[in-house]
Amino acid sequence: MCGICGFIDHKPRSALDTVDMLIRLRHRGPDQAGIYIDGITFQVKNTDELRGIDANGRISLGQSRLEIVGGKEGIQPISGRVLTIVHNGEIYNYRELRELIDSPDMRSTSDSEVLVRFIELFYGGNLLEAVKKAMPFLDGMYAFAVTDGKTLVLARDPIGKKPVYFTDGFPFFFASERKALIKVKGGNRIKRLPPGVILEVSENEIRVERGYSIEKPPIEINDMEEALSAYERAFDRAVRKRVSGLKRVGVLFSGGIDSVLVSRALQLYGCDITCYSVGSEDGDDIKMALKVARELGFRIRVKYLTEELIEELLPEIVEAIELNGLIQVEAAIPMYIAARMCREDNHKVMFTGQGADELFAGYSWYNDVVREDGYTALHLRLWEDIENLYIDTLEREDRMAMAHAIELRAPFLDRELIRTAMRISPRLKIRDAFDPYRKIVHRELALRKGIPLDIAYRKKSRAQDGTGVHNMIESLAKRYFKGKSFKRVNVLDYGSNYRYLDEEYSTPEAEAFLDEIAKRNNVWFLARSDEDAIKASAYQTNLLRKLT
Repeated sequence: MCGICGFIDHKPRSALDTVDMLIRLRHRGPDQAGIYIDGITFQVKNTDELRGIDANGRISLGQSRLEIVGGKEGIQPISGRVLTIVHNGEIYNYRELRELIDSPDMRSTSDSEVLVRFIELFYGGNLLEAVKKAMPFLDGMYAFAVTDGKTLVLARDPIGKKPVYFTDGFPFFFASERKALIKVKGGNRIKRLPPGVILEVSENEIRVERGYSIEKPPIEINDMEEALSAYERAFDRAVRKRVSGLKRVGVLFSGGIDSVLVSRALQLYGCDITCYSVGSEDGDDIKMALKVARELGFRIRVKYLTEELIEELLPEIVEAIELNGLIQVEAAIPMYIAARMCREDNHKVMFTGQGADELFAGYSWYNDVVREDGYTALHLRLWEDIENLYIDTLEREDRMAMAHAIELRAPFLDRELIRTAMRISPRLKIRDAFDPYRKIVHRELALRKGIPLDIAYRKKSRAQDGTGVHNMIESLAKRYFKGKSFKRVNVLDYGSNYRYLDEEYSTPEAEAFLDEIAKRNNVWFLARSDEDAIKASAYQTNLLRKLT
């Protein structure tokens, strides 16, 4: 895990542009840093050591590294025989891919070196085609930039677990977070690279092409026992590949079935786990988390939320998240605090149950889909929500965790597990339109893993509801504007709520309050200059259409 950045231009420019971006990303990778510029590579222990570089070039790559795989030899940028790469993420099958590479001169055990050498197997002068051919073989979460010295190619994993943003003109810049691009973007807009997409930049052209998408298999499992067996095999493999080489890990823990199932699987694999739970002292999540941890023997750390703590942290959370919408900010708060606790305990990896609700129909509005449109429509909506996860959830969680140099691993977003889950009939996920539990096959697997019935079939609540965050922010907003007038504002927000629910989630006061915080931290212009504002407007328009 790390932060990556770089540029390509028509004419040489200073490597200090890349250094400046790396400095803004160093929270993502505090262990080492490096820069490539037109064939020359500089590698250091600390980003600040790069400030004195006196080099110019057309193409530059930079990385601030969080060391998890590959040891000290895995510092980036990494060069193969003809290509150089910076890579953010993990390639879980890198050992298997290494067996396919005839390169006796490999210098490290890093998955990133395996990645660049593997791409070279397909390289015959056309870098975009080489990346396109390599992507179907990659099992992992990744965003990377690779160059042959003439062109630059960006690629992102098909789920969108790892983000990368770019400016839409020349000079062309890219980075893991938008904040790194603000100073260098000039008059260009900041855009995100969508999941599974490849972008190639040559001297005179920017091309975007589809790289690799998760295959959509037919529905072919209608029997519960068959579904459980297939799901268990895929789930066990997904956990096993993500825990390989790790002895100690953290878990983002709400006490809900998703985080409990992940924790139980890690426990069964013999991992030393610490669960991190965040919420109000009288909130449902904290109470359930403590109960589950006690019954299943999980070590747990708890942080109780108060209005004072939220008020203190909101500025840095809004700055880190680069958004000011209520749904996104509320969901970010527990993750941000949990990641901070995880880092305090000297962990580098934290597991999460993200993705299970979209795979197994966990949200209450899926009942409405079944009632109004039937099970086929439900299956299609699940695919739609899986494909929207990157903008609804994954980019937020990445920024919250990486603000504390914590790598998030999500077994439910394993590509084999996704394919397996979507082969299962939606009738095995929701029994009928009035099913209060949903995720039936998922809950049945929890029972197989030794999780008690009352925990496996606990009804779902939204993270921000279970933690008490929503009411606290609304209370802070009322207090902030007490005796004052405020203008209604448009905030930048995402979430499946906007696609499914007919009621307004936020209040004008809460939105104005978060907008004020964003302005004070110079985050507001990100929303108003970014392409995301268009997407947010579409969400809001859809909501207003429903209300009118």
